Amino acid sequence: MSYEPMSRSTYKTYVVDDGWNLPYEVVEEITFMMVESQSKAFKRLYEQKKQHKGDWLTEDVAYDYACRSLVLRALTGNQYIGKLRERGEELQERYGVTELEAINILFERNVDDYVQKYYRIKNLILPAEDRDEETEDEMFRYYLDI
Repeated sequence: MSYEPMSRSTYKTYVVDDGWNLPYEVVEEITFMMVESQSKAFKRLYEQKKQHKGDWLTEDVAYDYACRSLVLRALTGNQYIGKLRERGEELQERYGVTELEAINILFERNVDDYVQKYYRIKNLILPAEDRDEETEDEMFRYYLDI
C-alpha cells in the first residue's frame, strides 16, 4: 500500500494498490473497524489463555494418547466407555481440552487442528481470519458494497 499525506482539514485521498481512491474519512473508519475487530479477537484469545488449566497440548502428547487408545478402542468396539472414557477424562483434566476434543483425539480425528488451536492460544497467535492480511481487502469491499 502507498499512502499520501493526509490531514483532517483538507480533503485528501487514500490510494490502495488495487486502484481505489477513498476519502480520508472512509479510510479512517475502515482502519478503526479493522483494529477494533483485531483487538476483540486478541482479547478473546488472551481470555482463553488465562482460563486454560493444566499443561499445554502438544503434537507428541496428542498422538501418544491416540496410539495408546488404539487397543482400548478395539476392546470396547470403538465405544467411549470404560478405560477409554477414563483416558479421555485424564486428557481433559491434564491438558484442559473439552470432552469432544478429547474424544476426537482418542479416535485420531482432527488431532492437528486441536494441536494448532492450543499452540495459537498458548502463544497468542491470531487465526488467519482475524489477521490484517486476510481482513483488510474484505473490509474495503464491505464498506463499498461491492
